[in-house]
Amino acid sequence: MTLSELMDTPRLYTALAEWGACLVYIFLLRRRFQGIRLGASLAGGLLVFAAYQTIAGLLPLWFWIPCMAGALLLMYLFLTFACRESRPLLLDCCLHAFVLAEFTASLQWQLYVWAETNFHVGQIWSVLLMLLLYPSALFLFYRLERSHFVQRDPAEETDVRELTVSALIALCSFSLGNLSFAAPNTPFSTAASSILYVRTLVDFCGLVMLYALQDRREELRMRSENQAMNGILQRQYDQYRLSVDNIELLRREFHDLKHYMIAIRAEQDPAKKEQYLLEMEEAILTQEALSNTGNNVLDVLLTTKSTYCLQNDIHFTCMADGNLVAFLHVKDICSIFGNMLDNAIECVSRFSDPEKRLITLTVRRQNRFLVIQCENYTDTELSLTQGQLPLTTKTDKAYHGYGLKSIRHAAQKYGGTMTLQTRENWFTLQILIPIP
Repeated sequence: MTLSELMDTPRLYTALAEWGACLVYIFLLRRRFQGIRLGASLAGGLLVFAAYQTIAGLLPLWFWIPCMAGALLLMYLFLTFACRESRPLLLDCCLHAFVLAEFTASLQWQLYVWAETNFHVGQIWSVLLMLLLYPSALFLFYRLERSHFVQRDPAEETDVRELTVSALIALCSFSLGNLSFAAPNTPFSTAASSILYVRTLVDFCGLVMLYALQDRREELRMRSENQAMNGILQRQYDQYRLSVDNIELLRREFHDLKHYMIAIRAEQDPAKKEQYLLEMEEAILTQEALSNTGNNVLDVLLTTKSTYCLQNDIHFTCMADGNLVAFLHVKDICSIFGNMLDNAIECVSRFSDPEKRLITLTVRRQNRFLVIQCENYTDTELSLTQGQLPLTTKTDKAYHGYGLKSIRHAAQKYGGTMTLQTRENWFTLQILIPIP
């Protein structure tokens, strides 16, 4: 091969790099297929990429730019076919994958050209180097990108401005890296012997910039999410402090109940006496809402929620040993039980049938674990994906949906886990925390 021929990366290698870069994001995103169907779709995609690049290699050089644009479109269609995500997110991932493919293919070919020109290693070394470098580079980038997708909320949309920045970085990276190949006589072109080095360097810089952009985006998302969860936690704690005062007042009123009974006995009018008895019955029902679990914080929370359920015709059953949660911080108790019961109450309040307005809460010990389990009736089958939370049902999704995240954060703080399950019209939220 002449030096000018060596500067052109083989089309099949380009196809493999583009297909492999798409695989990185297919395994990071939510996939449409599993098992055999996934394998068949990936194999079919490889054949399409190989056929496309083979045909593109037969066209004249001035078709090169349109063919590369077509390759980018093909990568986007492949990601759309294999993943069930929003279009902006898929387009953003496609831009990342395109730069990653360009860098991987350029680096492999640059190393081979260097070995060929200095040691005349032969074509077989090109294949061996590709089999070694492609999986290594793609897997390394997969591990780096994985941190950006582990806690990603499916409802989170990719911002248009961020997508525009990604597109500009990818465009500049591709244009500057391939300028000398497409137009060797411009003021910004380089010598033929340096084309591969410049292309690899520019693609690497583009890849670093895209990763830094993604990292910054994740940092801002986490900061915003933490602020929202801290706000929810503080509101739950404020409600707890307010409830303490209200329950203390309620206890004093019941202390004077005996004086109320003396007044009833002295009343001669049967109608008024019946009215007084009805009022006393309501007061006794309110007294039944007072919880005594052995933990003052939990008692206040459960009493507040029980009172609300009594007033709104919601059947709330609770079996809780408050001594088991003594090692939890006050704000974490407020976050876990407050958000848990608020979500359950909000769900069953939608039903007009009292038989469907059911909530049960248990706090027990199982071996060396604290088990907190809340169940409520539901008529909606939720699609729950491993490691992901269900989408909020509120229309204002930007400022809601943090209740479950706050519960999970509180559980993870003590080395625990939160699991969700729907079965036979029952939604179950369970928390397991190791007891120290």
